[in-house]
Amino acid sequence: MTPTIEQLAMQVLVTAGTAKENLYRAITIAREQHQSLELSACHDQLLAAHKVQTQMMAKMAAEDLPVTILINHAMDTLMAVQGNYELIQALGPDWH
Repeated sequence: MTPTIEQLAMQVLVTAGTAKENLYRAITIAREQHQSLELSACHDQLLAAHKVQTQMMAKMAAEDLPVTILINHAMDTLMAVQGNYELIQALGPDWH
C-alpha cells in the first residue's frame, strides 16, 4: 500500500522531531558528563527524514498535489532541525 501524502508529511514531522530530541539529548549528555558531542543518532534521523521528504516531493510532482499546511509544516520543521544540527556541528568542540 502506497502511503498518502499526509502520511508522508507526518512521517517527516515525526522523524524530524526524533532528530531534534536526539540532538538536544546529545547536548545534555555532553554537557553533564563532559564528553564530546555524539551527533550520529540525530544525523541518522535527519537522513531518514530527508529520504521521506524526497518521496513526498516526488509524489506531489507525479500527482500534481498542492502544498498544504501540513506539508509546509513538515518541511519547515525538518529545515529548522537541520539548521540546529548544522550550527552545533559547525561550532565543533567550542559549542558549550
